[in-house]
Amino acid sequence: MKVVVHHGKTQAEAIDIVDRSADHLFDYASGGSVELTDRKKDWNGPKMDFSLMARLGFIALPVAGVVFVDEVTITVECDLPPLVRTFVGEEKIQAGVEKKVRGMLAE
Repeated sequence: MKVVVHHGKTQAEAIDIVDRSADHLFDYASGGSVELTDRKKDWNGPKMDFSLMARLGFIALPVAGVVFVDEVTITVECDLPPLVRTFVGEEKIQAGVEKKVRGMLAE
């Protein structure tokens, strides 16, 4: 899955926004019965590696990816586990992540 959003900020401002808001980026998925745990993030310049566990009952699925902030865009890339793509849908997650990124930038 890949989401690209134009940020309209300086690169440093956009990095700061992503860093402060990273924990909330995928929160829309946890509104139901999915719990997101073991969240980790690690910055290397303008690139943030992230990982988390998506838990639904006794099923735990790892999700990992990168967020890259350049002078113009914020790009979120991650490989979704097949169960997530099947039961939630990549398009739904993609739209939700894009909405969250745009919301972060508007705050």
